[in-house]
Amino acid sequence: MRPGWVALPALVALAACSPARTYQEAARSLRFSLERVEPTLQLALPLERSRVGFDLVLRVDNPSGVAFHLRGFEGAFRLESGGQFQPLGQVSLGRALDLPAHGQAELEVNLAFTYKDLADRWPDLVAALRGERPGAWELTGTLQGVAYGIPVQVPVRTRRSFGEAP
Repeated sequence: MRPGWVALPALVALAACSPARTYQEAARSLRFSLERVEPTLQLALPLERSRVGFDLVLRVDNPSGVAFHLRGFEGAFRLESGGQFQPLGQVSLGRALDLPAHGQAELEVNLAFTYKDLADRWPDLVAALRGERPGAWELTGTLQGVAYGIPVQVPVRTRRSFGEAP
């Protein structure tokens, strides 16, 4: 038997048991929740000077036995109202955060937008801020992390409802 044929099954078995695969599976077990969304509206005249701010808290629960060093988050923040999604803006976090095995951590995000940024979505946004109709805040994106020196990426999609259904 040629030595190459003996090495091939060993390489396949090694790849199947690789730490990278184990850490990626552990990363997929992470659970996300949008714990807090605190909007603030600062009306000004002329209206173009008005601003909307959002303080968000994204909670990450780690049920696995693998500790992660979270390096950042890239994503989008949207408003769902009346069955329609209104993009509010992009979210980019570069702050590092340690997530212990079998533990949890919270990422705090502060966003600010001007009336000009959100002019075509302003009526739906103001109605949501005033509680005039039910809806949800949604955060989607990708969380980048490291487990024992091996990079992992995890898709994130979480939402927080507000108001009462009609």
